[in-house]
Amino acid sequence: MTAEAIATVEVRTLVRVSFLLRMMTLLASLAGYVDQTLTPVAVGAIFFLTLTSMAGIAVPSVPAFLQRHPILVMLDGLVMTGLMIALGTDNPLVLVALSSCVIVGVVLPTPAAALSTMAMVSGYVAAGLFDDRLARTFLADYGFPVTFVCVVVLGQVFRTLAERKRQSERAFTDLVSSAVTAQERTRLARELHDSTAKTLQGLALSAQSLPHWIERDPRRAASEAVAISSSAGEAIIRLRSLLSALRQDDLDQPFHESLAALARDCTHDSPEIRLTLELAPVPLSAPSVRYELLAAAREALCNAVTHSGSDRITVRLFLTGEEEVAVEVTDQGRGFAPGILPERERQGHFGVRGYSERLQLIGGHADVDTAPGRGTRVRLVAPLMGLREGAHA
Repeated sequence: MTAEAIATVEVRTLVRVSFLLRMMTLLASLAGYVDQTLTPVAVGAIFFLTLTSMAGIAVPSVPAFLQRHPILVMLDGLVMTGLMIALGTDNPLVLVALSSCVIVGVVLPTPAAALSTMAMVSGYVAAGLFDDRLARTFLADYGFPVTFVCVVVLGQVFRTLAERKRQSERAFTDLVSSAVTAQERTRLARELHDSTAKTLQGLALSAQSLPHWIERDPRRAASEAVAISSSAGEAIIRLRSLLSALRQDDLDQPFHESLAALARDCTHDSPEIRLTLELAPVPLSAPSVRYELLAAAREALCNAVTHSGSDRITVRLFLTGEEEVAVEVTDQGRGFAPGILPERERQGHFGVRGYSERLQLIGGHADVDTAPGRGTRVRLVAPLMGLREGAHA
């Protein structure tokens, strides 16, 4: 298991809590020095414990750093062992060793954790055996060593549960992503057959008739050639859109970064278009919502690039409330009358219907605000946490 795999939020939080526990235990232990003289060893121990406690509490990267360098955790355990031997087991600072046990149990793999625990217990027992002033009691002889072992074991249990939780989440994410990808590829195959294939078939028929028009009516031939060129260009854009849809969303990447990459990809072949991105870092992790929202945004962007005639397109990402996320695609183009959509669908253009149906699958909806001469704004709204009750695939 790599450091990255165990670097879960829960583990890092518990490591930081351990350093907070170290600081609190240290402050409590200092009360035991009210009627005692601080020795140079005790002063050095207090300085070391204070420094490590403050670093672990104040610096957010310390837990991850310890996970990448577990030798530092073992070194911390050895230092605590040395302090117990040097100061004696009846010293108040021995209580601070409990925080080291928590860190050892959470961060280190089982063999290293067992080795560190043996070192600390052995150091404690050795310190007790060579201290003639210490009264022999069950708590002094067995209580603390058993407590050290129990704390490390609890840390190991927590670490194992955190690892299994992450593995389960990853397996679930992969399963959902695979299912969504299979469904999307089926849809793409259908669209390739229903739209792109039909367009190419029409181009082939038009090209076959072109020699006839060249001989009979050169003007009609020129008009047919222009129509063929236009249709071919549109088919290429459509085909590129469908092929780019095969790219799977990287679930480890923040959603706003995936959306930005998608927007740049859709406008890459249109350098005259000025793309503006206003993307808030929305915490969107539900695989099905991410996938369908990106696919719907791709449809809206391709429509804007292909049909709007605008040289400016703006993409916004924001939260509309506590439970909804929205993507807006706005252009300053020619716009259209919503009433022409049925006729456009009869001609094989299903862009608006496509992204509307996509969002309905996850309990979202699409709103189109447009009119001739004033551009188009498409707002795609989806539930932030996943499929709403009542939505069906």
